[in-house]
Order: sequence, then structure tokens, then C-alpha cells
Amino acid sequence: MSLTSHLSSKESPIRQFIYESAPQLALAGTRGHRGRAVASSFGFDELITLEARLPIPEAVKDRQSHAIVAGMALDYRIRMELPGFNFVDTMAQRGLDLLAADPSVVHRGKHIHKVLEQAVGFAYLTWKERDSHPLSLARASVYLAWCESIARIGPHEALSGELGRRIKRAKNAVDLMMSIDDSLVVDIAVMRDAVGPLLDEWNRGIESGDDYVPNPHFLASVAVGGADADWAVGDLLVELKTREEITSPWIRDTLFQLLGYALLDLDDSLGIRRLGILLPRQPYFAVWTLDELLGEDASEALPILRADFAVLLTDNG
Repeated sequence: MSLTSHLSSKESPIRQFIYESAPQLALAGTRGHRGRAVASSFGFDELITLEARLPIPEAVKDRQSHAIVAGMALDYRIRMELPGFNFVDTMAQRGLDLLAADPSVVHRGKHIHKVLEQAVGFAYLTWKERDSHPLSLARASVYLAWCESIARIGPHEALSGELGRRIKRAKNAVDLMMSIDDSLVVDIAVMRDAVGPLLDEWNRGIESGDDYVPNPHFLASVAVGGADADWAVGDLLVELKTREEITSPWIRDTLFQLLGYALLDLDDSLGIRRLGILLPRQPYFAVWTLDELLGEDASEALPILRADFAVLLTDNG
């Protein structure tokens, strides 16, 4: 059972533990004056007044599917500009490998794998090329997002719908490339531009010695379905969210997702002391310290919380 699934279930002892570790945060965004006051004390007010300056294009019909692919693709597009990006080590490659291991799980699975493998090859060449056009890089990131979906939810689930039909209609990777909606490519490119200054700041910090870990896993990730975050820079754990409407309950729950990751880092290998939510559609980058979220010195609280959490995860397993 994934961490996300645990956090979605109020009966889950794992969710209960994570929420109880930050009791004030758990009140933020709840009904009534107190919920609003606590949310305000954590700075939620500024975020919920933000407008989506870069909304999903009006021409998009299936906004939910667009939002999912755009978010995953933007994650890849951003990581292409951070150090050490390696196609082989991505969840996208894992998805390709999973399909290759048993293409019979979907109709015309061998064809689908062949076309996707070619597409990822084109994506790699695009990324390696000097001065590739931003729209070409955005398009390349879509292939990776599609392949990651295979790893995340399985080949049958990922390829039984519109995505599978789209790939089966394509004769080759060029056909597949031409089938990608321009609105999706432009949306990804525009959001990447919006976070460009932040990428420059992170790259400078990494060059100066800050640690950088893409898709970090944690010592206890295996206990919750192999949970991984988006990336860690220095002591900052970041989650990318391409959501248009920001509400206090959503901010609270996203912070508990990040706090769950921080607790899963049982050996403190990442040294997480700050949590950040990157909102490219607004655009805005919000950061909180673990001290303020836990309501106490994180350096003192984390060892105790993680030790208790480890016991719970063992018992729950």
C-alpha cells in the first residue's frame, strides 16, 4: 500500500501517526475560526489568494488527463536541467523495462514497446543536443511521462485506454511525436520558463556544494510501496504540483505528504529540515521549516518520531 493511499485513509495507522506528529498543522484548513487561524499562522493565506497565471489551455478537453501528463512531464523537463540526469536511472526507463519483460499484458504490446523505445531514444538525442529548442525538450519530456505511468500503475492499466490506442495507431516514433497536442507541449514549456530563475538558483547552490538527489527514496520506502519524492536540494525536500486552485486543506495534506517522506528517511540520510511546494502555474515556491511544522526543534524531535514510526511500519507490515 502506497504512502498516498495511506494518507487518503483516515483509518490508516500510518496516516494517523504522521498527522499526530504535527498536531497544529493537522488543524490548519479545518472548519471554523480556529482552522482558519492556524492556516494563517502557517502562511496559507498568501497561497490561497494566488491566481493561476499559467492555467491549463482553454482548448484542452480532457483537463484531468492533461494535468496528470503535464505534471509528470514537467518534473522530467526540470530534472533535465539539474545535474546528473540519466535516462537509464529514471522511472520512465523502469516502465519501458516492465513492458519489455511481458508485452503480452496488453494488446500489441510488442509494437507499443518498440514505438516507445524509439521515442525515448529520440528524447535522449534531443536532450543531448546543444541548444535544443525548448518546445522539443518539452515534447521529449512527454514520452518520459508516458513511460513513467507504466511503472507507476502497471502496463495494463496505463495502456488500456487512450494512451495505448494512440501508440497503437502510430507506425513509429515520428508518428507518435506528431500526435502530441501542441497545447500540452506549450503548457510544459511555459511552466518550465516560469521556474527558470529557481533552477538557476539551485544549480548555483549545487555547484557550491549543496547535495542534490532526484527522486529520492528513503530507508523505509519499501514499507509503503517504494515511496519516492520529486527531488531534494541541500536540506530542502521539494514536491512539484501543477494544480490550478490552491486551498488550505490541499496545502495541509500536501505538507503531510512531504512530512511523511521526511519521517521515512529513518537514517536522516538526506538531512531534510525544510519542505517546499513548487507551484509553477501561479508561479510560486513556498517553503516551511520542519521546526515550524512540528512545533519543536526538528533535530531533537525527528530521531524519536522516526524510531516510533519504524516500529509502526514494522508492525503494520
